[in-house]
Amino acid sequence: MLMRFSVSNFMSFGYKIDQKGVVIPEEFRLYAGRSEQFKDRVINFEGRKVLKFASLYGANSSGKTNLLRAMECGRRILLSTMEGTDYRDKYCRSKKENVYRPTLFEYEFTIGEQCFAYGFKVSLDKSRIISEWLYELNGAKEHTIFERLVESEQYYFDEEMFENAENVQQFHYFMKDANRINTSLVLYEIKRRNLEEKDFEIFSKIYDWFRYKLTIIYPQTKIGASYFLFGSDNEKLVNILQYFDTGITGYEMRELNESAFKEYFPNISLAEKVLNGPDREKRPNMKSILNVGGTLFELKYGKEGTDRIQKLMFQHGEDETSYEYGEESDGTQRLIELLDVILNDDSENVFVIDELDRSLHPQMTIKFVETFLKFSANKNTQLIITTHESNLMDLKILRRDEIWLAERERDNTTSLCTLEKFKIRYDKVVSKDYLAGRYGAVPAFKDFEYVWGRDSV
Repeated sequence: MLMRFSVSNFMSFGYKIDQKGVVIPEEFRLYAGRSEQFKDRVINFEGRKVLKFASLYGANSSGKTNLLRAMECGRRILLSTMEGTDYRDKYCRSKKENVYRPTLFEYEFTIGEQCFAYGFKVSLDKSRIISEWLYELNGAKEHTIFERLVESEQYYFDEEMFENAENVQQFHYFMKDANRINTSLVLYEIKRRNLEEKDFEIFSKIYDWFRYKLTIIYPQTKIGASYFLFGSDNEKLVNILQYFDTGITGYEMRELNESAFKEYFPNISLAEKVLNGPDREKRPNMKSILNVGGTLFELKYGKEGTDRIQKLMFQHGEDETSYEYGEESDGTQRLIELLDVILNDDSENVFVIDELDRSLHPQMTIKFVETFLKFSANKNTQLIITTHESNLMDLKILRRDEIWLAERERDNTTSLCTLEKFKIRYDKVVSKDYLAGRYGAVPAFKDFEYVWGRDSV
């Protein structure tokens, strides 16, 4: 689970320092506050009380999406390198001198029962790593696993975490080499070199958490995992589609031959390329989902190519015909794309969704969040959303510390705060006060006369 994300000097998140010159990053925290509501949604990790859900509100251009972009940018740098990428213009451009200042990303998260803080500073302008650190969090204490300063070629790591003395010496050599590679992070280099001994296991686990557990979903993102849910007779899936009042009462995976499949493509060569599938060594029992003009196909590959082609079709009540995925409403398609958020069996996934309410009815947005919280009751799955849906801002549904506000400051930078800052009573209708501007994070419109000029009106 994600416990905290900190960012500095990235897009609308500025570069702030205190009187001692220490950088003060903007923080998005999922630690539980003082709210006494819905205690079952708080998970305790050795004294660290973490929330399963958080929502972020704010006016357009307030920086909500930039928070997700920051999470994603740090994730991408870790999973690959800065070489060949172009983040040069992603610094906070509210001040010209920020181009020369470092950008910081730091994540606090859990793997199993362990808590970690992992972060790094980079120069976006020069596409290089400046520093990197990894700590294990034990209660109020921080245990340093490693730190490195790239420019000065300094580093430190806890030698006692290695059981094998030879691995200690190997890690010394490794850290020296890593400091000479200023475009990639230590965790990436360890994974790239396949250091799979037990002494290096923790580094691979952390890398895999970023790769497989942290999922950033934008409005245009297609989640293939949701489509795989339809691969078999899934009664729970049908029930939840009916529960959300989509009009769908059933579905079938209709078999197609290759000739019928090719008719969906603008040219035969493209269809044949799809039918041939991936490399031969990856083929056996491999499945893929393909969306061709709103028609969803599931293809199963064998050694010689495609073994089976199926088309997803939906039934609606007593209708005598079935419907393709692309014939469903935008809201139903959006819901289907997000079903894996609710129905996935993994207990440690972190889903971060931008504009959850896009194409969804207001009541559908609320019901989606409520359903996620019910299905994830016994799991450590986490959901973080940005939204404009004020009806969800209800203290009968959410805790105060689950509601965050993004405010655009006068210098066009983004500041974040939680609703707990305002010490609101539990019986307060916060959505009404929010729209009235009492908490900020809403648009500030000019008078109509300002647009046309007073003499013209």
